[in-house]
Amino acid sequence: MPTPHDLLTRQLGQDGSRPLLTFYDDATGERVELSVATTANWVAKTGSFLAEEYGVDAGDVVIVQLPAHWQAAVLLLATWAAGGIVAFDPDPTALVSISTSDDADVSLRLEPMGADFSRLVAAQPDSWQPINPSGGDVVAAAAVDLPHGARVLSVLGYDDAAAISYALLAPLAVDGSVVIVRNAEAATLAERARTEQVTHTLGIDVDGLPRLDA
Repeated sequence: MPTPHDLLTRQLGQDGSRPLLTFYDDATGERVELSVATTANWVAKTGSFLAEEYGVDAGDVVIVQLPAHWQAAVLLLATWAAGGIVAFDPDPTALVSISTSDDADVSLRLEPMGADFSRLVAAQPDSWQPINPSGGDVVAAAAVDLPHGARVLSVLGYDDAAAISYALLAPLAVDGSVVIVRNAEAATLAERARTEQVTHTLGIDVDGLPRLDA
């Protein structure tokens, strides 16, 4: 079974310029769009950061507790690339914790345009080759019947198993993409789904579109 890193690498080889992660925060008006190539660059820098600064390697537990956000998606992909095992609840065996809490080993403010995140990983290389990427099991668990090129709009945080399956790994497996919405305003979602050419939704109903968790 391919790992998440394998899926991302395959997409990068096919068309690195196309959108992969599109993020909205309806509370701040922020919009960020990451192409496949830009996502891969963030994953390389972040995976290298986790491996070099915290020694994350095959089998190490990494706690990721973040809301619906593009940085959460990148950190999940980077953890698997480094060989780590993602956990969402407190775990005494965890090597590193990542959240918005000041008590976390890696504390993120989720600043607009990833300003704090960029400072954190800026010194890391743009290209990084993982040694023992993990996550083949989560890719297998995420195997759902999505059409090729599916574009999923999700309002769920990435501490949710459905979000990891339907709004990250499954689209990655079918050369699809994701629209992540934080602090979603229901009144804007139908128009956003239209303009973003969404094919499926997760965690929210939009008329005329299939809801994956329904």
